[in-house]
Parts: sequence; C-alpha cells; structure tokens
Amino acid sequence: MMLFLVTGSILSQSIAIVDDNTKAAKIDKLIQYSFENGMFNGAILVSQDSKTIYKKAFGYADMNNDRILNEASVFYLASVSKQFTAMAIMILKEQKKLSYNDKLSKYFPEFPDYADTVTIKQLMTHTSGIADHYRLGIYKKGLTNRDVIEALLKQNQLGFQPGDRFSYSNGGYVLLSLIVEKVSDMPFHKYMEINIFEPLGMNNTLVYDESAPIIENRAVGYNQAGELDDYEIFTTGAGGMFSTLDDLHLWDQALYTEKLISKSTLEEAFTSATLNNGEKTNYGYGWGVSEKDGHKVVQHSGGLSGYRTFLKQNLYNNSGYIILTNHGDAFNNSGIRNALDDILEGKSYTLPKIPISNKISNMFKSNDVPSAMKKIRALLDEEPDKFEANENAINELGYHYLGDKDFEKALAIFKLNVDYNPLSFNVYDSYGEALMKSNRKEESIEMYEKSIELNPENENGKEMLQKIKHEQLEK
Repeated sequence: MMLFLVTGSILSQSIAIVDDNTKAAKIDKLIQYSFENGMFNGAILVSQDSKTIYKKAFGYADMNNDRILNEASVFYLASVSKQFTAMAIMILKEQKKLSYNDKLSKYFPEFPDYADTVTIKQLMTHTSGIADHYRLGIYKKGLTNRDVIEALLKQNQLGFQPGDRFSYSNGGYVLLSLIVEKVSDMPFHKYMEINIFEPLGMNNTLVYDESAPIIENRAVGYNQAGELDDYEIFTTGAGGMFSTLDDLHLWDQALYTEKLISKSTLEEAFTSATLNNGEKTNYGYGWGVSEKDGHKVVQHSGGLSGYRTFLKQNLYNNSGYIILTNHGDAFNNSGIRNALDDILEGKSYTLPKIPISNKISNMFKSNDVPSAMKKIRALLDEEPDKFEANENAINELGYHYLGDKDFEKALAIFKLNVDYNPLSFNVYDSYGEALMKSNRKEESIEMYEKSIELNPENENGKEMLQKIKHEQLEK
C-alpha cells in the first residue's frame, strides 16, 4: 500500500543510530527496508545483555484517522498472552492453591467423564486433547468465555488420550483463565492486574474484558489488504491482553528474577513437555522452547484479527526482541526474525524477501484478474531473489476474497498458491474448498485427493471429499 511508503512522516525513533556498523544500525536498515516494502507496520524493541539497543515504531496506528504509531502504542498480543496465563497458574501453584496434577473435573464437574483424565499441566502444554474452540466454528464478534465453555461441553470425547499428542488448543487456555478465577475468587483481569502487572510496573497492560475498557493510544488492527480487521472478542487466557514494548520488556526481564515466582518454578515453564511415548514437544508452560548450541531459547508468536506479535528471549545471554504489528499477514514474520537473529549473533544477514501477497490486492485495483495474476507471476518468476510466494499469507488473502464471494479472485489466488507451493497439502485443501464453493465439484475432488496424497492424516480433506462424493451420488 502507498501508505507504507511515506517514510518521513510515519515513523518515530528514540534509540539513536550512530555507527553504520553497530547492531542497532543494521537492525534499523532491516526494519526500514521492511517498512518501505510493506512488510512491517508496527513497533519493535531489541535488547542485548538486558539493555535496549533498538526501539522504534513505523507506520499507522489508525489509518482512517491518520494517527501514527509511537513507541508507547498499545497492541493486542493474541497468543503471546498465554505465557501470562501460565504465570498466573504457576503463582497459584507456588501458593499451594492448586496442583498441576489437578483434574479438569475438579473445577468443571459439568464436563463429560473425560475431564477426570485431563490435568492442569496438560492444559498448559497443549497435550490435553481438549479442542481448540476456533476449529469448532464458533468464532463471532463478541465471543465470550461462556460461548467457549458451551462449545467445549458439547464435545463428547477428547481429540486423543491426554499426553499422547501435542495439539495447540486455545480452548485449553480459556479453561486455565477460568480456573484462575475459581481458585482466586476474582475476575481474571483483576487477578492479572494485582498479581502480575502491578508488581512488575506494567502500567499500560491489561486483560480486555466484557466491560470493553477504552484503551488510549491503541493500535487498530487491519488485514494485509489494508481493510479494518480489529479485535472484537472477549475471551481470556488464550489471548485477550493488550500491552506495549516497554511493559513487555519489563516482563521479559522479570523472567531472570524471582519477582513473581522462584527460579525453579520458572525453569519448569522453560522445559519441554514430554509425551507418553517419551517424545519432546518443544513447548513448556505458555512458551515454545528450543536449544541453540546447547543454550535455551524461549519464544511465542501471536496472531488474531489484524495483529501479529512475537516475543523471544535467548535465556543464555539475556538478549531478544519484541515485535508488535497491526497489519495482518503483510508482516514478513520469518524473514524479519531470521535477519534479527543473525544480527544479534554478529553474523551477516539477508534482507527478507517481499511477500507477494502484499502486492496482490493493489494489483487488483488497477487490473482485471487475469492481467493482475499474470503480473504477479512475472514478479515471482523474474525476481525470485526479491519476492516470495508466502504460503500462509496468500492463503489468508484467498479466504478473504472467498468470504466476500469474489470467486474469481479467490480461485486465482488459491491457484497461485498451488502452483508455487506444490508440496504443501494445505494449499490443495484450500483450493479444493474454493472450487467446491464455486460449484466446480470435479476439480474440487481432484484437489482434495491431492491434498490427502500429500498428507494422509488430513481429516478435513477426507471429510470434504466424502461429502462431495455423497452429494454427487444423491443427484
């Protein structure tokens, strides 16, 4: 979008760049380039040896009102909230008010009998078998915890035996926030304020609740096409938090102290869960966990509506970064993060490729669909070192047009994804769905069959294939 190119007036800076060879200067070059090419609209803080070496905001907080971002802008965190929910559970555990081995049925006796087999620890590590409510099709504006509980109660069985698999479950984390409420006898947002935010001085952080509090200096969410895609629900635990760069830096530095809990309890959070078969999941209590050259790294991403967030800490040298963005999948998450990691480690780095999805919507504005896609393909074919066919963002854009029933654009986008990401089962699954909704059943069958060939465990593909063939037999 053109808005990303007005660099002089829509960025702010507080950490001075002096030497072009400093890490800060390299980070500035990276983020400036990403901003100018539509890959970054947000705020970023990078630290090393506990000190902030770079902090800056780029772009718009509210495009409709020409309000620009600043370093104190408040962003929705999405799943970065999970580490805070896990912290609340850990505080209560240290106070001996609950046990990680407590069963779900202790707090929710109304659940089916399988609740006797699910523990709090398994909810924290996504190994419980409890469904992810977003996969149950209940998303709506104003979604509440009550809606989530009602949907989960309708599930007659778990997705798998607890401890057998890792399966990311937002539903499990909503349950954890409600357990905090039951044990503490106070609303979740109030518990978090009193026990985490206030002790750490996180004065611009809150859990959004059904009172819909007004948040000053808030970044509004947009999708990658630049259309409004703002936060609009009230669930807690899995997400629900708003915060700032400085507050999150207070949080990540608290991870090296015992301000909230003991170091031994913190170490449990930073330890990968182990499945029943002995395999590691690379996920602890609200944190993705990995090791680099024998050193521990913890991180978590977040994504909902127009917000994409990321928090990473290299625990071995107290370095890392906080990324808060508000323009959906226009953010080149992996490309920017890979470059940041290289810079922090003193290595040479590569500027990220421009996601082709960032160009598609603008191309549609001045071209018919065939002409636009021809130009898009030419960019990918003729400048492969500059542009990339970013699978997930292309898919999201396709679903945006599919939701608007703009089948011509949706089909063209999904076909592009199939052609440039031919080894991904999901692109065929999505293209099959669009073809089915366009009443092109035979082609849809072909795509679903290809998806299942690439991933025999694609249960959605199997269900849809069976449904289409059954409908054909009935005609």
